[in-house]
Amino acid sequence: MNSRERVLLALNHKEPDRVPIDFSATTVSGICWLAYDDLREKIGLKRTGRSIFDLGGAAIMGFAFPDADVIDRLHSDTVIANLGDPDTYEVNFERGELYDTYLDQWGTRLHHPNGGHYFDFREFPIAEGTLEALEKYEGWPDPLDPGRFRNFRDEVSKARATGKAVAACPLYGGGLFEQPARIMPMDEWFMGIGSDPKFTEALLEKMFELYYTTTVKMLEEAGDILDVWVYWDDLSGQNGPLVSEEWYLQYLQPLYVKLFDKVKSMTEAKIFFHCCGAARPWIPHLIQAGVDIINPVQTSAAGMDTAQLKKDFGNDVVFWGAACDPQHILPFGSPAQVAEDVKRNIDNLAPGGGYVFANVHNIQNLVPPENILAMYDTCYEYGVY
Repeated sequence: MNSRERVLLALNHKEPDRVPIDFSATTVSGICWLAYDDLREKIGLKRTGRSIFDLGGAAIMGFAFPDADVIDRLHSDTVIANLGDPDTYEVNFERGELYDTYLDQWGTRLHHPNGGHYFDFREFPIAEGTLEALEKYEGWPDPLDPGRFRNFRDEVSKARATGKAVAACPLYGGGLFEQPARIMPMDEWFMGIGSDPKFTEALLEKMFELYYTTTVKMLEEAGDILDVWVYWDDLSGQNGPLVSEEWYLQYLQPLYVKLFDKVKSMTEAKIFFHCCGAARPWIPHLIQAGVDIINPVQTSAAGMDTAQLKKDFGNDVVFWGAACDPQHILPFGSPAQVAEDVKRNIDNLAPGGGYVFANVHNIQNLVPPENILAMYDTCYEYGVY
């Protein structure tokens, strides 16, 4: 059984020979650049010496695209295929005494404090969450910029030739709900959607238009050879949803249904939905909207007990993530504690298939490399059916 066959069995709720493993097939299941260099050094490889400024557009999350030898060392059955960079935009880092900055393709300026690990959204092209301010904004990215799709089919074909399952994402920002808080202050976004239905509808419809257009084009290019279509929208915080169920059902669910129906009409790829935090309240609605895969299954958030999730939703959705508690055990525990948590989550989620093992979001800088190895090696050795 090769890697792709293993993943596809799990995605169809069947048990393969072992639990399939994902390491870095998405930009929400990978590793940050310093943690990556520490890991390379631990397994006897040369450090890349990258800084955050060598990451290009991935600098926002400090994300490193790992090399094939490291992907194989962590037993990964998956691989990423990326859309290209738009022709009309280039990352230009500006170094400062206190902050380094760059302007993203939406017109927002991000700041990186000296010695920090990330860039933060700080200067926004839309100052207020009002319809008037929205209508003045002209900085929308071009969803059909040729650079996004140039050589994309070749990238997917090369990824497919590895024998691993291939994942790709149409987003060049956050999702329909998440991206608006990247082009205006988050408090303005929440006040706007809480006070003005016309503002809410106008902005969400614009976001939908952009990502729907990009999705159709990417699936025209390579939908026939893609295994997983990746989407993200963080609808929850650590302890619960960020919006009410009523608001979600009125504004977001109809757009998700329309988008996901289009995906299913153009490809056999499974729909992967990433929602950090306490995602449990949204799972029934996402299943109804057509979602096949829930990620990252943040086990440290409220209501995200893996045994209960499998019992309640395991027949209807695949869980992709939940490797190890990312806030306590992985960064601060011992390798033995990491292995124990990994085994518990495998026991809860793997029976009957419908589980792909992956870290809960990206492995952060300063996470001990021995814990990273313990996490993936334990799954590889213990997760045999």
